[in-house]
Amino acid sequence: MAPISYIPVVELKPDQHQVNLKVKVIAQIIIGEVDDYSTWSKIKVAEILIGDSTGCIIMKAMNDQINLLKANTIVSIHNARVEMYRGFMRIVVDQNTSAEIIPIEDSNENINNVNLERNLSLIEYQYVPHVILNGDDSII
Repeated sequence: MAPISYIPVVELKPDQHQVNLKVKVIAQIIIGEVDDYSTWSKIKVAEILIGDSTGCIIMKAMNDQINLLKANTIVSIHNARVEMYRGFMRIVVDQNTSAEIIPIEDSNENINNVNLERNLSLIEYQYVPHVILNGDDSII
């Protein structure tokens, strides 16, 4: 099996899938509960600020993953996705994603020195549809 390749936070793009990150958890921002109408239960949801030396982004985590993602831990995230929420990027950790804590001694300087000045969750994106006019491949 080939080794997992991790991408830096700054290279994340809207609606990207199968993302592998090695990041530091900065803080848990919001923790709340939402209704899961398919099972008539409550789901615990948190927004967690994560990052590396290239930048930071907000990650949405659920249920047991929240307890794993405590401040100042180094985490390896596999198969996450970038989701757009009201025009802003978020990393989503769901049932198809694995996250595991990495011992601090196994981390490197790129993860321990998080760039908080470059928060990708603060960049607003606007959807621009691709429209074909008269057979011309122009974007309006």
